[in-house]
Amino acid sequence: MNTRDELLQKLRATLERSDLRFPPRRVEPLTAATRMTVTQASGSPVELAERFGAELQKLYGTFEVLETPTEARLALINRLLGWMQEEEQTRKGAIVGTEQARQILTWDAGALPIPGLETALADLELEPVAPPDLRDPAVRDRVRHIRYGLTGVVAAFAATGSMLVTSGVGTSRAASLLPIRHIGLVPFSRLYPTAEDWLRERRQAGELEHFFRNRANVSMISGPSKSADIEMNLTLGVHGPKYVHVILFDDEVRRPD
Repeated sequence: MNTRDELLQKLRATLERSDLRFPPRRVEPLTAATRMTVTQASGSPVELAERFGAELQKLYGTFEVLETPTEARLALINRLLGWMQEEEQTRKGAIVGTEQARQILTWDAGALPIPGLETALADLELEPVAPPDLRDPAVRDRVRHIRYGLTGVVAAFAATGSMLVTSGVGTSRAASLLPIRHIGLVPFSRLYPTAEDWLRERRQAGELEHFFRNRANVSMISGPSKSADIEMNLTLGVHGPKYVHVILFDDEVRRPD
């Protein structure tokens, strides 16, 4: 018997001991009454949006809450122009102009929750770029220096200030990962008090297993990318965006109670 088999045999023998408290002999399935909710949030859509923003600020993100998609579209443009002006004023050294300077790495227009964005961006000579396939090195080179990302969300959770996004056709994960600045668009219809509320809705609709089995990537975004050294000195933007701004808005779509 080799070392691996001996180790497995010892593990099996240990797990068979009757005096162990864990793992339990029988595990009863969780019910609605016994399933634990880690965090809590409640209130109207506006109150949930404000709670989301408060939690996001703790995570070094920024936000704004607006009443209509039209206002959200204007806020998006103002944020992009403000960021561009900020970078222009703080830039040091020689300016090297590239076509990527005014490009926005984004999802397909149909996957974004605000209509008319392509036209609005084009009016300001901003070019949305939705790469179909990043496996091609040439495509990666064309988007690697884009500094602004724009996405929608699958869902957002007020109690933690988190956004759930997935990758797939028309929703490249590069838009929320590669740029240094990321804008997330969150309509009220996709804002939930907690992640458990969203999971419960998907489970009741019989869609939860299909959702996870048919997504290439599922990510939870909670503010900018963060990393810390052994002394807990925090650095933003190491593995993803350094700036995350979320625009929450009323899209007048209400989920059934």
